[in-house]
Amino acid sequence: MTPDVPIERFHFWKSFLKWNVCYYGHMPPTSGLREQKKSETKLALSRAALELALDRGDLAAVTVDEIADAVRVSSRTFRNYFTSKEDAVLFSLRGIEDNAVGLLRQRPGDEHVFDSLEAVMLDLATSEAFSTAVAVTRLSAQNPGLAAHDAARSDDVGTVVLAEVSRRTGLDPDVDLYPRLVCNAAYAVLGTVIQLAVSDSALPRDPGELVAQGFQRLRDGLADQPRG
Repeated sequence: MTPDVPIERFHFWKSFLKWNVCYYGHMPPTSGLREQKKSETKLALSRAALELALDRGDLAAVTVDEIADAVRVSSRTFRNYFTSKEDAVLFSLRGIEDNAVGLLRQRPGDEHVFDSLEAVMLDLATSEAFSTAVAVTRLSAQNPGLAAHDAARSDDVGTVVLAEVSRRTGLDPDVDLYPRLVCNAAYAVLGTVIQLAVSDSALPRDPGELVAQGFQRLRDGLADQPRG
């Protein structure tokens, strides 16, 4: 279980997120100014929801009206884009995840799939996207509803990544152990580093270095147990 997080930690991560969500948020190609405006409004609502939740330390302390007011739109407009506050916050991760899937698909076809997954996880850990993932994880620890929505969203993303790993390896994940095993191992590395950041905002080492170390330990089979 993730420990309680002091409110000061939320303000620390908010400083990283002020513009980062806008850059890494989901902004699909548009067919015209009207569609571009809709995409910008949706992203602005997501950003406002996340920033307000970080300010208060709890998404439950934020109302839909306040999110809409921050973007100068009506609550009805908010509901045209999102079914809940949780959906709005988690939209900030969608672009990050879409980018990760795109990076995986662009990796060399002859590269070992485990190396490809490591490259994608390293990209996430060494970009501003990492602070967004940490902030959402912190909020999820305080809000069961957000945690439930996040779990469902993660399952959807995992299905896409699993399909790509299956395609690259030629193995059926419903028959062969390997595709799911390698995906879950990769998620475990990044998830562990995120959990370390959640428990202490001052990581002992760079997140990218910790991800690389985690993948190397998996390659070594976790045979050598480090001792403090």
